[in-house]
Amino acid sequence: MTRRTEKVGDTIQRVLADLLERKVKHPALEDVMLSITLVNVAPDLTSARVHVSLLGVDDERAEEVFAALERTEPFFHREMMHQLRMRRVPRLKFLRDRSIEEGDRMTALMRDVARAEGRDL
Repeated sequence: MTRRTEKVGDTIQRVLADLLERKVKHPALEDVMLSITLVNVAPDLTSARVHVSLLGVDDERAEEVFAALERTEPFFHREMMHQLRMRRVPRLKFLRDRSIEEGDRMTALMRDVARAEGRDL
């Protein structure tokens, strides 16, 4: 990733987080803990992969959330065209990032082992 694509990715991440918090009113996206962990932008700036982490949701609910994100992608693109001063604004593809979930699972396992050994973490 070049410095330019990193900057664009960081900017998109900030703008998306703001849009999700302030403007998106989709019912599937309400009452869900969602975090944009990373945005990878293609070198030609035509597309971006948005890594999204969800906490406290099962797989069925996660599918609903990602379907809602995909349906609102044209809205995100339109809003980013207004906010970003770029000739080409990337189209977004949303991917599930399970790293935070996995970290939580590993922490819980370590706590269980520590409790079994009589220590607290």
